[in-house]
Amino acid sequence: MSRPTLCRFYLRTWGNCERDVLFTRRSQVRSFSNSVPAGSGHNKWSTIKHTKFANDAVKNLTAMKHSRAIIAAAKIGGPDPNSNARLYNAIEVAKRASVPKKTIESAMRRAAGIGSGDGKMLENVTYEAIGPGAAAIVIEALTDNKARTVTSVRTCLTKLACQLGPAVFYFDRKGVIRIIRRVPPAEESDQVSQTPIDFDEIFEHAIEAGAEDIEAFEPDEEPEGVDEAGLPVYQILTDPVDTAKVAQELKDSYGYDIKEMGIEYVPKKESAIELTDSQGETMRKLVASLNEIDDVQDVYTNAR
Repeated sequence: MSRPTLCRFYLRTWGNCERDVLFTRRSQVRSFSNSVPAGSGHNKWSTIKHTKFANDAVKNLTAMKHSRAIIAAAKIGGPDPNSNARLYNAIEVAKRASVPKKTIESAMRRAAGIGSGDGKMLENVTYEAIGPGAAAIVIEALTDNKARTVTSVRTCLTKLACQLGPAVFYFDRKGVIRIIRRVPPAEESDQVSQTPIDFDEIFEHAIEAGAEDIEAFEPDEEPEGVDEAGLPVYQILTDPVDTAKVAQELKDSYGYDIKEMGIEYVPKKESAIELTDSQGETMRKLVASLNEIDDVQDVYTNAR
């Protein structure tokens, strides 16, 4: 029979009660297409869309943090990068993070105004903490709401059994200049730029330029933000007020490529603390968590 057939049966169930059960049998229906119908789920655009939105969110957060750093540096030391080491470094770090030139210029213009762009003042705040293995931690932040920032910082510390506490006396406030190579003359081969710098030579030049100390890092332990595989990194320490002058002298007189410069908290050598593997992992998680806070700009520790 081609049409659906209706059959009615009467069944006697438990308790001598009758139940009417209706069975329906339908004829089979043939599809006009042999392809398998697509079920609900993620298509290609859905995947691309979600990935794009996530990437855009990260880019926006990165641009915002760098903009705030530029604004703070310009308001503290003036709008001229050549005489303001902190501003110079903030701009260079932003460029390496692929922050658009338009965003950097906008931050510079906003620095001439009041602050964050919505009428709120931006303030530099420093928090001290005791981390895993009793390691000292200094956290620099730029915020328009101190209560919000300290709550976020304290939450990160508490989650990993750490706490706010005195720590800054384990550090010296120093100007820091990091160099990897010399800039090769235009007529020379690019291979010159990949030739490691001789330590004795750069030590002599740094002292003549007014530096206080210099140390070398191997490529696998180079400071964060300096990414040149295979070449040692030289970290030059100066008095904070002389940072820009020393960097300019090394660049103009000796041809060194200044990869990074700024004013930082440098741990005192006698205060360095060796962490166990588990303590080191906790420290890495803590630093990563702190850096995810919008207001946090830099995190320093005396842990090794």
